[in-house]
Amino acid sequence: MQSISSYINPNTRGLTSNYKNTAIKDKETYNEAMSQHLLNPVEDLVQALKTPIKLAKSSSLSRQNNSVNIAEGQRIRVNGGHVLTVTAHGVEVSGGDNPYDTQSYVKAQRMADALASMLRNAGGTMATVAHSKEEYARYTEGITDVMSYLGIDTSKDFTVNGMKYSKNKDGWYESEANSDAQAAYEQLKANNRTYQFADEKTKKQVAYISDYYLQTVPESVKAAWQETLEETGFNPFQTDVTSILTQLSVEQDFLTGGDDNIFGETKESCLAAIDKVLERIENPLAAVTEERAAYLQQEKEFYTVLASKIRE
Repeated sequence: MQSISSYINPNTRGLTSNYKNTAIKDKETYNEAMSQHLLNPVEDLVQALKTPIKLAKSSSLSRQNNSVNIAEGQRIRVNGGHVLTVTAHGVEVSGGDNPYDTQSYVKAQRMADALASMLRNAGGTMATVAHSKEEYARYTEGITDVMSYLGIDTSKDFTVNGMKYSKNKDGWYESEANSDAQAAYEQLKANNRTYQFADEKTKKQVAYISDYYLQTVPESVKAAWQETLEETGFNPFQTDVTSILTQLSVEQDFLTGGDDNIFGETKESCLAAIDKVLERIENPLAAVTEERAAYLQQEKEFYTVLASKIRE
């Protein structure tokens, strides 16, 4: 049995069976609209670790306010005689009553790593303090321990170098700035799932993918497509969702050895493709989640309106 190779078609973010479809249709427009996905920002961790930590000018502790200011050179005596020393580039571990007590050293190092991450976060040089559930668990344990040595009660809100922290719904320490940023990020994602409220970069992405699928259709169909985008306010190419159009295009591609032109060149072929989209929406190939069902309902409305405009 002959195997079929698969490649990524960067123009649609779907798969293709033909390498020719990996060519970028319009490099200048692609670089402007598609080279970065705004919904998936990636922090430059290397740069964050290289940037000096913004520390307090002097050390202080207020048990009344449950707050602490940590300055460069501050020494914190922790378990087993170990000492954590704060620098502009991290937190160093020294000392130790028993050089053979590796368990005690590991605990002190965990506190040092967690404190360094929190100080970077409080100073604004690192947005994400961990990148997995396991890392968050170690970070939370380390912060709980080191704050107890500083006299800070982490069972309630506390402040480090002017940044307020509290436990989120997952039990992890989160800064007030992170909470605000997360709320803004979630709102951005919600907006970019629409066309009406999407930012300009997302609208450019929609335009680029649309142009790829519509490159051979009549101008009247292109006009109907744009009117449908504006009238329904729906984004048919959301970053974190696979559209039915993309699914059908990929299926046709693999059946034909690379022909992913699902709309064809006439109004009639466009309407036939829309009928296939609507039929698949009504008869999905796999179980549909509640979130997916909501998306499909919007997609159904979009293509129903589009078909009506094409027939006008």
